[in-house]
Amino acid sequence: KHSTRQYSPAVQKAVLLIDSDLSASLSLSSLAAAQGLSEGYLATVFKRETGKTVSEYVREKRMKHATHLLTTTRLQIQTIALYCGIMDVQYFSKLFKRHTGKTPKEYREHLRKG
Repeated sequence: KHSTRQYSPAVQKAVLLIDSDLSASLSLSSLAAAQGLSEGYLATVFKRETGKTVSEYVREKRMKHATHLLTTTRLQIQTIALYCGIMDVQYFSKLFKRHTGKTPKEYREHLRKG
């Protein structure tokens, strides 16, 4: 885990909220509301300090978590999608493929062969 010390309190709190529960609703509006901040303010400082938008950061974290679960568990892909906060398994597969170049199924099969 990289340290969040270099971030402002608003970004630290947003990162903490994201990292603590990837299955939660992690929209910019929910993260801003949780801190009593405006969406515009949080969006601006988050992008400035992390180099990513909130949604890019959340998506990246969710895909990292998905690859970890695919690697270390035998959970169904549908269950992994839910653990990553994505209700629609087709959408999850599409995002995963965009992130890794493989569908979750292909990724897991590749690991088994490896």
